[in-house]
Amino acid sequence: MNIGPYQNETPPQRVTLANGTVILTVPVASAHSVSLGVWLRSGSQDEPAGLGGLAHFLEHMVFKGSRRRSAFDLARLFDSVGASVDAFTTKDHVAFTAKVLPEYFATTAETLADMILDPAFEPALVALEQDVVVEEIQEVLDTPEDLLHDAFTARLYGRHPRGRPILGTPASVRGLDADLLRREHADLFAGPNLVVALGGNVLPAMTDQLCACFAPAGATPPRGRAPVEISAAETDILFDGAEVRGDRLVIDSPVQQCYFEIGNQAVSYLHPDRVPLAMLSNILGGGLSSRVFQAVREREGLAYSVFTYTDMGRDLGLVSCSGSCSPAKLSRLEAVVRGEYRAFLRDGVGEDELADTRAQIKSQLIFSLEGGSNQMGRAAKDEIFYGRFIPTSELVGEIDAVGRDDIMRCARTYFDPDRLLTAVHGPATA
Repeated sequence: MNIGPYQNETPPQRVTLANGTVILTVPVASAHSVSLGVWLRSGSQDEPAGLGGLAHFLEHMVFKGSRRRSAFDLARLFDSVGASVDAFTTKDHVAFTAKVLPEYFATTAETLADMILDPAFEPALVALEQDVVVEEIQEVLDTPEDLLHDAFTARLYGRHPRGRPILGTPASVRGLDADLLRREHADLFAGPNLVVALGGNVLPAMTDQLCACFAPAGATPPRGRAPVEISAAETDILFDGAEVRGDRLVIDSPVQQCYFEIGNQAVSYLHPDRVPLAMLSNILGGGLSSRVFQAVREREGLAYSVFTYTDMGRDLGLVSCSGSCSPAKLSRLEAVVRGEYRAFLRDGVGEDELADTRAQIKSQLIFSLEGGSNQMGRAAKDEIFYGRFIPTSELVGEIDAVGRDDIMRCARTYFDPDRLLTAVHGPATA
């Protein structure tokens, strides 16, 4: 495959401030805007025991006003320059992003840095935002696929902190007072835990502007946090009305469809199996010609939505087949999925399948690099996950190096149909 301009890429420009903050810039010649991201090297799985939802709640609270500006002042400043601002929390990191035209970059960068580095944490606003986040938690509990995924991962990971729900529980969120938030913010938002990335129509002055904006960050490294075993109280909310039957988790709910996850614990994004496992998942249920999609939807019409996926984190990950179907079809669907896995283990991967998945994974890789926002995210995640820039040519080489034996080893290890956890959210009769 011709990877064009990605064959000889220039790594992001990298500057490390005295306080430990890493600043990365990635010019994209075709871009008209710039995308700025401020990333934390830690996420929900790094939270101390009993503080589930801390990372996500801090993400919310930085928008509630800094010591210089109210929440409305921040919102008005972003709107006045047409900036598109967002934030999200994962199990591995937290990110704050802003996309803006170059002429408004300085204002956007200064405002974003102010709210991230110097939030006010006014007690009244903390209490108000606790109400908002509890509403968000209740929304997840009312969304079958979201609740099921959280329950599935909690059951699969056991007491590993990766099984903790990102949002926390109403009780844990209510326990996050202003003083605690200030202490945790000072620790987590220190320079050594910050990665600032910029992609798009990057102008020379922007790097200096970012250096000035983030120089005030503290320089004390965050406390070392080994994975802390979570308690049952941190996940009990996910299992209300649930029944565990051996390798099955069933959440009774009077909905029209049965939502399902059929999967297994897998590896981290640092493991040598990460590429062959991603390719295997694509062969089994990632594309239109994939085995599970063809069997479940095209041949038997058992479901509209069915797919396999991988989710690899810092310490471990998972593989799963996910989707939904009518309750009356669930038993047959499970049998078909497990049957496809058995047939794959028996017959092996075909050379055409291997060639097809190489083309698909490479294409998805190239698609993911287009635009300033994607380049910004890639630079930040490379820094956080691997500590270095990973050239596209290196990734393509890893894909090309995967052979039949690698695929089959992963199939035996992660897709053994007799070693899978099944989680179902739907009517009790399912």
